[in-house]
Amino acid sequence: MTREPNKPMVRLHLTNVAGAGATQLLLSLLPALERDSGVVISRIELPDRGLLSTYRSEHVNTVIAVYRRRVSNALSRVLECVLLSGKFDGVTPLLVLGDLPLRCKCPQIVFVQTPNLIVPKGGKLRLSSFRYLVARAIFRFNLKRVQAFIVQTNVMKAELERSYPFVVGRVHVIAQPVPDWLLKSGLRRVGRIVDKSVDALHLIYPAAGYPHKNHALLSSIDRQQVWPVKSLDLTLDLAAHPASYLDWVRCKGFLSAAQMIESYASVDAVLFLSKEESYGFPLIEAMFVGLPIVCPDLPYARILCGDQAIYFDPDSAESLRAALLELMHRITQGWWPNWHAQLMIIPKDWETVARQMLSVTVHDATFAVSVNK
Repeated sequence: MTREPNKPMVRLHLTNVAGAGATQLLLSLLPALERDSGVVISRIELPDRGLLSTYRSEHVNTVIAVYRRRVSNALSRVLECVLLSGKFDGVTPLLVLGDLPLRCKCPQIVFVQTPNLIVPKGGKLRLSSFRYLVARAIFRFNLKRVQAFIVQTNVMKAELERSYPFVVGRVHVIAQPVPDWLLKSGLRRVGRIVDKSVDALHLIYPAAGYPHKNHALLSSIDRQQVWPVKSLDLTLDLAAHPASYLDWVRCKGFLSAAQMIESYASVDAVLFLSKEESYGFPLIEAMFVGLPIVCPDLPYARILCGDQAIYFDPDSAESLRAALLELMHRITQGWWPNWHAQLMIIPKDWETVARQMLSVTVHDATFAVSVNK
């Protein structure tokens, strides 16, 4: 495929993107970035593991480079961001899709999604979160190398600006739609699959085992208490089971796109326990499909789900039980959520997201160059 001359060029950096949610997002975003007719993607820096490591550009002139890690991932990431960033120097803007800024000499825009970069309110720091402390230190150390930041929600923008006042005025909010595999599935739910009189729920909680995902809440459930749940599927390996004494909590491991579609086509609702927003957003996936949502009564969830979700205290198993009983009562009465208003603020396709991200990258990079001259 030939390219037109005189278009602005952008490089992409995603060497540390290997998690399931982040990978699925970028498998949808990367092709859309490359298809944008107003910008040339000249180089893509890939991770050396996971599905993205085998990504191939549809343009013959795009340079694909895999970043090889010779030591542990944690140490390698520190070296890459602080001491070895010079290899990413250049005049071409760099769109970093992996949270942490690089200490390099080029116009740089960073897509921030992980809540672990947010500084806890009250200064509550734990040694068990040492790697997050290191990530925050790197983030703060390299802040002045960044022209702009991109986040998914206004909640994340506010938290980022609270944690790092230097970024105020540099943060752009660009929402993301559901992954391509779900956009193309055609799946829409308008009611319960099983008999409405059945008094037990089939639920799924699609999330990795990070601490902020709050699987630990399940371990506080009293085994003697009756819950209105027939099954709760977790996308965790069996070894990470948070409550093995509950026979209705099932660890299914990582689910492929086809398996996720199958689950969304059959469950009664999506349960979301997470205390923070992050990549992937199963809440958006559930709204797109049309499923009921039970989620924490926290700002990020309230902004996304409005008055259609059923909320609970993320630190209280009893509050969660009450929310599930409320869901059971509603759907046996014929209720089903209407997500139309919430979906209106979510982009309909990845081309829209790519165009917005590239516009921020080119505009802010060009402005930075003109100011520094």
